[in-house]
This record gives sequence, C-alpha cells and structure tokens, in this order.
Amino acid sequence: MNTASPPAVVAEGLAFTYASGGGLHRADLTLEAGTMAAVEGPSGSGKSTLLALLGLILSPTAGALRITGTDTGTLSQADRDLLRRRSIGIVLQDLGLLTFLNAWENVAAAFGPRLARHRTAACDLLGDLGMARLADARVTELSGGQRQRIAVARAAVKQPVLILADEPTSGLDPKTANSVMTALRSCAERGAAVLLVTHDPAVADVCDHGYVLDDGVLSAVGGAMVRKESLG
Repeated sequence: MNTASPPAVVAEGLAFTYASGGGLHRADLTLEAGTMAAVEGPSGSGKSTLLALLGLILSPTAGALRITGTDTGTLSQADRDLLRRRSIGIVLQDLGLLTFLNAWENVAAAFGPRLARHRTAACDLLGDLGMARLADARVTELSGGQRQRIAVARAAVKQPVLILADEPTSGLDPKTANSVMTALRSCAERGAAVLLVTHDPAVADVCDHGYVLDDGVLSAVGGAMVRKESLG
C-alpha cells in the first residue's frame, strides 16, 4: 500500500480570466514539501494572479488545484478561508508589517490578536532566521532586509504547507537579498513548499525548480544551476 504523502500543491490547467480579458491562461505545476520554486516573467504576465490562485484568494475559472490532496474546488468559501489560514503563508511585496508592533509581535500577529501566548514560537523562529537579538525592536528601526525576514517569519510561524513570496528580494542589495533567500530556504527545510515570483535570475537560480510565465502560460524550465549549498 502506498502511504507516501501527496505533494504540497498540484495545479492542473489552472486559469483565471478577468473581465478585461487578462489573467492566467494555463498553469500546471507540482510543488513538493521541502522544496523551493521560482516563477519568472515580465510585468503583466500573470504572476500576481497565479499567487492569488495558489493562495486561495481567487477562485479559478478553469482547472483544478489540490493542496496536500484536498481538491480546493469542492470547498465552500468558509472552508477555503480556513485552509488558507491554516496551510498557506504569504509574503507580500509591501510586507504589510504593523509599525506600532515590534518584530516578534508582528510575527505572532499571524495567530490573531492574542500576541503574548505566541511569543515563544515567534521568538524561536526569529532566532532561526538570525533575528534573535532584534526580536524586541520596532520594525521602523530595522533595515529593509531585516523587515523582509520578519515578513518571512510571520508567513512561516504557523508551519504552513505552502509559502508564497512576491518579489521577496526586490530593492535589496545582494548581501541582504542573500539573507532573505537563506530565510526562505530555512522555511523549506522546516517542511514547507516555497514558491516565489521574481525578476532576478540570480534569485531563481538558487531555487530547486524554475518556471517562466509568459502571456499567461506557465512553463517549466531546466533545473536550477545553483543549489542551496551556495547560500551562506
């Protein structure tokens, strides 16, 4: 009997069409737990739509999406929302951090308003991402790369099946970008499937799998040339 766990994510013919006619025409991909994948593509190619579909923010107009074997197309809106809260972490391009909270409080906010009960989990994860000494710092006092790592920690603290990251290294210098990618790799090593969209080929090269999204169609590309051993 086959007792292997299903892939974290399986998308088959996934599509979404806006009233204007744009959107995502077709996406087929499989994401295994513990791996990182990158999606490259020009602006307007459908990358944000793909993230919204995988994050259960949008419902597809065609195709199927399974998360750890669950067919999301059969779920009610309430069950989709619950699955997203429990199983998906999202790193927004604008980060969405709360400036009136410190670092660990921003991470703990992923659980809801009762922050104190989740302090240990938040601080432990910040420590794993090299942010232990800054756990009590206000986010307004931190660098761009440090804030990015807080956003990664917030997405990962509930140990989701899937982490989606929208341009996680945008605007960062190479050293800082490397620290953010190391943080995302740490999330994969903790068991999540990590998918990020990027315009930076160097970022895509440190992922395990690569895809190109062009004119709404997602295509797989060859294996990443640089592996996680290159991350320091």
